[in-house]
Amino acid sequence: MFGFNKFLDWFSEIADRWDTKGVKFTLYTTIAVVIGGLFELIPPFFLTKTVTPISTVKPYSALELAGRDTYQREGCIGCHTQMVRPFKWEVDRFDPTKAYGRTGYSKGGEYVYDHPFLWGSKRTGPDLAHESQMLRSDEWHKNHLINPRTVGGVPNSIMPAYPWLFEDSHKIDVEQVVSNMKALKAIGVPYTEEDFANAPSLLKDKTEGQALVAYLQKLGKDSAELQKGMK
Repeated sequence: MFGFNKFLDWFSEIADRWDTKGVKFTLYTTIAVVIGGLFELIPPFFLTKTVTPISTVKPYSALELAGRDTYQREGCIGCHTQMVRPFKWEVDRFDPTKAYGRTGYSKGGEYVYDHPFLWGSKRTGPDLAHESQMLRSDEWHKNHLINPRTVGGVPNSIMPAYPWLFEDSHKIDVEQVVSNMKALKAIGVPYTEEDFANAPSLLKDKTEGQALVAYLQKLGKDSAELQKGMK
């Protein structure tokens, strides 16, 4: 106890000394925060050097990317995660067809082209990381988005309906999608000039609802293809 009191006295002396040197204390604190911040901020810029992409994972198509933007705008991440954690009960629930083999949880290499990550943290609705392997048709997804209470076996679902996404008033902004693709290329996503040139024809007359369905059907598809090739 005596030793602890002695430590407190020593610490109080140090604190009192710094109380009289406000400018110097502020300067040193700022330097410490900047250095700590750099250690936090710099590593993500080299993420591609620490995470190996899964060989079958490809960048989102123009239509899928438009759907991803709609997914973010409508706040879907607030109720759905996109990460199956490495627990047996999670794998059993979100990989019912065993499309991902014995290790059916999410891998870092699946997300190398995701900017930003949409892992989420709250599951009011189910995880969607493996949605493509739930073997639901485009029509099922469309009907579910238009009225979640009429399909899926959940008549009391609290998921909002999104019928307007399939209306002509919500056609995809082609120029915006191409601009987004070029921005993603600048940070490492391997889009090509051919991808940019083909985007307008892929997006012509498509609605945001159709794009969202395409995005949902993409989730987990590429990593499942790798497992199929290993069988």
